[in-house]
Amino acid sequence: MDNVQKQIISTTYREQIEIWYKSHNIIQEKCELYYDFLSSLLNLINETYLGINFITSDEDMVNHFNWCFNRIISNFEQERIYFNNKNEHYDYLWVFFYKAYYTCVTENKTGILSDYFKILFNFNKVKTPSELESFTDIYKLLDQNLKKIN
Repeated sequence: MDNVQKQIISTTYREQIEIWYKSHNIIQEKCELYYDFLSSLLNLINETYLGINFITSDEDMVNHFNWCFNRIISNFEQERIYFNNKNEHYDYLWVFFYKAYYTCVTENKTGILSDYFKILFNFNKVKTPSELESFTDIYKLLDQNLKKIN
């Protein structure tokens, strides 16, 4: 593929993604906010997780996740950014982190998840259709549960 073809594809993609973002009311500043929320949650989970020797049951995992989730909600409130405490976004994130963090045995899962969020929430990054769908789903969930920003 020569440079002209790459430029045409790049231009077409940018036009299509702009239409996608507009049709789904996706705003760059909120992408950054939601990335910060998810990244903060992941970091707190990872920093405070004691490991499988101490967190041995699903109840322990959900309690740890709840503590982390509530702490992040509280931290954002201190910045005058208000999210609902428990709603669809909580359910989605609990299932996501349960599968991708708590029960995942992959080494460097934190790095993998961090990179995943960076790809999804980078407003200008070219995304696969699957990444775009995932991004839009998470964005909408967080957006529906953002109460207000002062």
